[in-house]
Amino acid sequence: RESTDSTVMLGGLSRLAHGLWECGECGLVDERGFDDDHWVRQAHRVRDERVRRPSQSKFRVVAVVVYERGDGTVSHVIGHNDEAACLKNSICAERAAFVQLCMLPQSACSRVTAVYIASDAAEPITPGALCREFMMSSPLTSTDTRIVMEGGGRRLDLRLAGLYPHASPYIRLTAEEQAAAGRRLGPAVRPFPAAHEQQAWEGAVAAAQRDARPLHAIGYGACVVFEDGSDARAWQWKALEYSCSLDAVCLLAPALAARRDGGVEPRVLCLADQHGVCHAPHATARAILVEHGYGDVRVLVHDSDGHAHTPTAAELLPTAPTAFDAFLACGGGAGEA
Repeated sequence: RESTDSTVMLGGLSRLAHGLWECGECGLVDERGFDDDHWVRQAHRVRDERVRRPSQSKFRVVAVVVYERGDGTVSHVIGHNDEAACLKNSICAERAAFVQLCMLPQSACSRVTAVYIASDAAEPITPGALCREFMMSSPLTSTDTRIVMEGGGRRLDLRLAGLYPHASPYIRLTAEEQAAAGRRLGPAVRPFPAAHEQQAWEGAVAAAQRDARPLHAIGYGACVVFEDGSDARAWQWKALEYSCSLDAVCLLAPALAARRDGGVEPRVLCLADQHGVCHAPHATARAILVEHGYGDVRVLVHDSDGHAHTPTAAELLPTAPTAFDAFLACGGGAGEA
């Protein structure tokens, strides 16, 4: 690259055009001088230049993930959403960007400083539940990682912890570490005082024993207790390709719908592992519960110290994505029958 200022600064970094810095030893470009406005424009530019839209929704989303190298210099990767005919086999922009970071040497990426999101909506849209969970799971993020969304000239600047509250106590652990954490935390978890909460917890733990396929150290069961005192139970169905697994809470959907059709609403829901630890529903279940009208149901949760909490499903997915009109305007939705 041709430098606009040949003065060597910051111990070997040379100033380049557009506020960039280049390392004289390795040639890596440092982007630490760029502000939010630059990264938001970058996200919109990439979105505008994308001609081939996602095949099903036609709704474009771009995520620019800015990260810091071990030496303090800054760079970025870009991801965009794409879709398959089977909706479940689609990928969002944030995850598409984050998986690129896995290819970098550890010294080349020490932490993510911010994620910038732009879409076809004329308003800022927040990440979906799966992206929130995936970003929270990354060892490169923290609860304070900034998530910046822009659309229609309006901007939201939130923190990751605020987008994905009550993350699993196992959120950043390996399979082996999860097993150890479950054995440690299980005997220490606090009970839930109400009889219907105890019923849900016992039912979920019993169901978790059915999730015994040895593809992962943790098994999950779910139990929902209804207003009339009855309950329904399900357990995770693990698949060799992990993302093909069936979520325990989502497997309760037919029971939830059938009881609602009969005028009976859920009172409390529990997702627990075989050690007795209660987890807030995972990302897919959070989205399903909120989008299908079960946001008011109480959920049993244990934190990393074993303390008990009972948030609603809606509280587990704050500022949920709401760009349905923009989604449909791009050509997504049912279309012609």
